[in-house]
Amino acid sequence: MSSPGTAARAPERRVVFVADDLGVAPGIDAGIAAAAAAGNVREASLCVTGGSVESGVQLANERGIGIGLHLSLTLGRALSGPIRGLTDRAGRFHALPRVLLACSARAVDGAAVAREIDAQLRRLADLGVAPTHLNGHHHVHVLPVVREHVFAAARRFGVTWTRLPDELPAARQGVSAVRCLLSRLAHGARAAATAHGMRWLPFVGVSTEARADFGARAQRIAGGLSFGDHEWMVHPRQLDDTLRQLDPAGYRRPSADELRTLTDPGLAARLGITPVRYAELAGPGG
Repeated sequence: MSSPGTAARAPERRVVFVADDLGVAPGIDAGIAAAAAAGNVREASLCVTGGSVESGVQLANERGIGIGLHLSLTLGRALSGPIRGLTDRAGRFHALPRVLLACSARAVDGAAVAREIDAQLRRLADLGVAPTHLNGHHHVHVLPVVREHVFAAARRFGVTWTRLPDELPAARQGVSAVRCLLSRLAHGARAAATAHGMRWLPFVGVSTEARADFGARAQRIAGGLSFGDHEWMVHPRQLDDTLRQLDPAGYRRPSADELRTLTDPGLAARLGITPVRYAELAGPGG
């Protein structure tokens, strides 16, 4: 109940738009900054193995964006050296299919994975970033072996918010093998996240990622969201050579409509949602 003399707050659909891949390439950083300037994106996940890490942090700080760790085990080089099952001898990460198979088969050096997670979190600290959340590039944080170490490390570094990529029914459209796989991985990671006191929000984003009809899908999904708090994974980006070199798959899957939609200052009103930061949330999210 509200206190005497105060009005009860009307129910809201609050959304944390989390822009992934900050620090991978200047074009991505510029897209995230533009979406922040429009008032929509207020959180971004930093990939510390990317090609524009320092400038990405600077842009995010200038726009007042909360920064989390976008744990990378499939892009760039490991900060802690080669990892059996995940990198070549020079420490360059293998592509996602090979990493997924290695983790699923538990053919990965778990101790080395733990060292790399710590190294990436320490890199954030060296950049002056107090991370607001932790998730994974290609959702690697919920892979077997990785999930057994990542949430403990997050809590050691004071991070409480994470992502479990089990997409809400309101966002689903048709059958998706990727969505089913992510749902299974998210359920597998839930126990470890809970054991370490992590929080997470109902999740949206797989069904809108890199879609040419991003705006129309967003309108439909937003109308089906319940009142309360949600995370929406987004990827506003502009193409550049750094992205093409570091993440060829990401370079081939841009969405001009996603960038156009997320840089529209009228988006929140049209969707009937309130964009927020993690710092504005209270209570457990899981």
